[in-house]
Amino acid sequence: MARALKEREPGLALAGVGGRRMAAAGVDLVADSSEWGAIGVCDAVGKIPRVWRVLRRVRARLERERPSAVVLIDSGGGNVPLARRVRKLGLKTVYYLPPGSWSRRLRNPGLRELVDVVATPFPWSRDLLTGGRARVEWVGHPVLEAARPKLSCEEAWQRYGLDPGRRVVALAPGSRGQEMKHVLPLLAKAAGRLAREFEGVQFMAPVSDPVYEKRVWDAFRKAGVRVMLLQGMEYDALQLAEAAAVCSGTATLEFACLGTPMVVVYRAGLGTSLQFVLARGVIGKQWRAGMPNIIAGRDIVPELLWKWAKPETLARELGSLLRDEDRRERMKADLAEVVANLGGDPRLGGDPRLGGDPRLGGDPRLGGDPRLGQVGASGKTAELVLELMGEESAVEPGVGG
Repeated sequence: MARALKEREPGLALAGVGGRRMAAAGVDLVADSSEWGAIGVCDAVGKIPRVWRVLRRVRARLERERPSAVVLIDSGGGNVPLARRVRKLGLKTVYYLPPGSWSRRLRNPGLRELVDVVATPFPWSRDLLTGGRARVEWVGHPVLEAARPKLSCEEAWQRYGLDPGRRVVALAPGSRGQEMKHVLPLLAKAAGRLAREFEGVQFMAPVSDPVYEKRVWDAFRKAGVRVMLLQGMEYDALQLAEAAAVCSGTATLEFACLGTPMVVVYRAGLGTSLQFVLARGVIGKQWRAGMPNIIAGRDIVPELLWKWAKPETLARELGSLLRDEDRRERMKADLAEVVANLGGDPRLGGDPRLGGDPRLGGDPRLGGDPRLGQVGASGKTAELVLELMGEESAVEPGVGG
């Protein structure tokens, strides 16, 4: 979204909280949030003091500089209280990817009174949040913009030195320390079992952060498995996988965009497990964990969670996908429906209901013109931000926030 804002208003000054990719997009970082990721209350408690200190600095800067617009992204624990402060300051506010927007139940009713615009990735979220002071727009999901291979399959086989005559399985262990502890060993052991059943199978594993490379490599080596490590979600390589085991999270949507049949897995400590059961299951009535299943409203990919996530069970599910071509094709068709609910025709990566021609996404393979810039969720949200800023005054170079 930062890049989309810069494309439309090159002189716009952007400041924010984020990581290295946000900085690379031209945002002046008030604080680096790279290590803030947490799963569950128990994991998050130790990070609260650090986050709270940053939020105090952000509030002070907002009061001092009074930017033309404030964009809050997901992360309800910190951003919803911040939205209340911003509201008191009378600043224009956009909430992009509102927390809990995946749910088909209204989870944050007060949000529509706190901000001016809500840009949500799901159509049902738009319907649930409509009715307050905020303008609510369905912009689609930004994963559609990212999860697109740039190479053809033929080029990818050569680029990565893989054998097209042998099966490929992707194993995505997650991006947080807790997932490295609980999910990674599960994937490695399951791969060991699968390798014994399918001779010559090729494994690849996306590593979210270079700091985890040795840990991932050692886990698979201990299991007696050769694996190709990828620098994050390298879609050119991942498109070659016939099946995948994916840690529950956004990665499941990325694999859905690639049309990869998958098994969703998750393990965590006791505290996080209890929180899921009580807060999300008993109270929230949402027992599914995988985003493809949540979005579809039914079980289209298998989920192996908590004590049911065992190496032998995972190996059996992956083996079934590799053996059963009909099952893979049915799952691909179901995943295509999920992609459509993310805001796009799975053939084109866009939805005309979101505004404009979906083929104008900047990808020449889709019939678009790269000179037109981003027109997906990021572009639509950037336009909403600039439109909101323009309601009071025209956007001038060097003015923004």
